[in-house]
Amino acid sequence: MSSDISQSKQILHLDGYWPYQITVLADRIARRTGKIVKESGLNLSQWRVLAAIADKPGRTSVEVVTITPMDKGIVSRATKALLSMGFIRRQASQIDGRLSHLHLTNQGWEMYQKLMPQIEEVLQPADDCLTPQGQQQLADSLTKLMHLLPDLR
Repeated sequence: MSSDISQSKQILHLDGYWPYQITVLADRIARRTGKIVKESGLNLSQWRVLAAIADKPGRTSVEVVTITPMDKGIVSRATKALLSMGFIRRQASQIDGRLSHLHLTNQGWEMYQKLMPQIEEVLQPADDCLTPQGQQQLADSLTKLMHLLPDLR
């Protein structure tokens, strides 16, 4: 009887469904990255905060939440841990006393520089598969899609 039901319904074939493929690929990258950072005593959330601050020193926690796939509670816990490890420091905003800007410490930069080559190796097979033009085209397409499907957090 269940085969009659499935035959009458439209089936989403996941192996050809690009949103599913992106989710699986992102999960594979995150798992590999997580293994690398764990060996250095960090978790994936802490790495993402560290990378977000390295990308743009002075970001606030709100800005980190905006650019990462993490909610404010996770960012807050990761930030507190990185502060206690001595990898980041807070600097009070001179414009708005309620805000603080996050910066990597020398120790944070050393950790980032240590991990970055290993993390880049995670994507080496993809870099070998895609031409530089293909990589740029993929990045451009993903950027367009992210603008079309805004974050609903």
